Amino acid sequence: MKFGFDLLVFTAWVFVLILGRNRMFRDTIVERAHVYCMETLPGRIDRWARAGISDAVVDRAERVWLALFGRRNPVFQIIAVVLYFLGLAVFMTQAAPMVPNRYMGAWHWIPIIATLAVNMGTYAAACVADPGVVHAGNVAQACQVFQPDGLLYPDTPTCRTCLLAKPARSKHCAACNQCIQMMDHHCMWLNNCIGLNNARWFLGFLTSFSLVCIYGSYIFATVILELRHTRGLVGAMVRNEETGLIVPISFRTSILYLLDQNVMLAVLLVLLVILTPAIVLFTAYQVRIVSLGYTSNEEHKWLNVADAVKDGVVFVVESEGGREAVEVIEVEDQLKDLRPRRVVKDLAEINNRYHRGAWSNLMFVLFPPSAEACTRTKSTKTTHVE
Repeated sequence: MKFGFDLLVFTAWVFVLILGRNRMFRDTIVERAHVYCMETLPGRIDRWARAGISDAVVDRAERVWLALFGRRNPVFQIIAVVLYFLGLAVFMTQAAPMVPNRYMGAWHWIPIIATLAVNMGTYAAACVADPGVVHAGNVAQACQVFQPDGLLYPDTPTCRTCLLAKPARSKHCAACNQCIQMMDHHCMWLNNCIGLNNARWFLGFLTSFSLVCIYGSYIFATVILELRHTRGLVGAMVRNEETGLIVPISFRTSILYLLDQNVMLAVLLVLLVILTPAIVLFTAYQVRIVSLGYTSNEEHKWLNVADAVKDGVVFVVESEGGREAVEVIEVEDQLKDLRPRRVVKDLAEINNRYHRGAWSNLMFVLFPPSAEACTRTKSTKTTHVE
């Protein structure tokens, strides 16, 4: 019972961390819990630490934290790879010899090998692939991939760090110290950013890793059940310590006994049970935002737009030629702006310019166009008026 409660708490914590700032949980307990965990609590810990420990010690701790989490380094990537292959070693030594069994046929080795190969291949690809780094040689073409929408990206500014034009949907990564096209986030487990050119490998890795966790949990469960038969525990009789009577061993007692006798198998099974909900949840989140045509980075931008809508400073403005555009007009500028406009009262009134439809969004991520292709397409659509 306690393990089940711990698993529920852990899953809820992961849910809050991943989806707490999602628009669907705006002004709910989920968002408030996320803000507390990510903003309020760290601030309090910092104040408590500075009150009880010298500032010099706290500053050194912050520098170590920054080196681990604020700069690109392979520490967590190495940890991830080591843990993965340790788990694979336990599987090959503890579980593989018992496949096939009475619950699994030999044909299961085909999807097992295929899933592991895809998972390791997509992980390696996501680690080494160029996520879409913007540099002097491609910045002009990168600016052609996405056009500013006038709201999330009102123009094409200059990056204050790179000193290059900043393409729409790009973001400067502090860890990598470079701008990334269609930046989603920096993943410390891959030691790489997730952007336009490697989002497909990241999505493939998450999907295949979810399958590895689910399938692995199932395989280990069948191995434990098979061990009940091979160890003679099915129908075995034991003495009840409380009554002194000889009774059949319960299913629960037999499972706990086997886990106690096979420690590495038990550890990996518990890790899979804990990890599976978290990985599946994060995969579902990534698939969802891809289908809606935005990134994790843009999720936060949409939250800012939601705040602006609540403040009454977002308008649908009619520009020259009768075209309408959504803009933020601050209160101090509203009297000076004489353009025809109407206030946006709900975020649902605003269309995401980068949303092409769920299927088209997925295809765009899986098969991203090159900047050169976008440039050629735009040039062929240009109408010259003489």
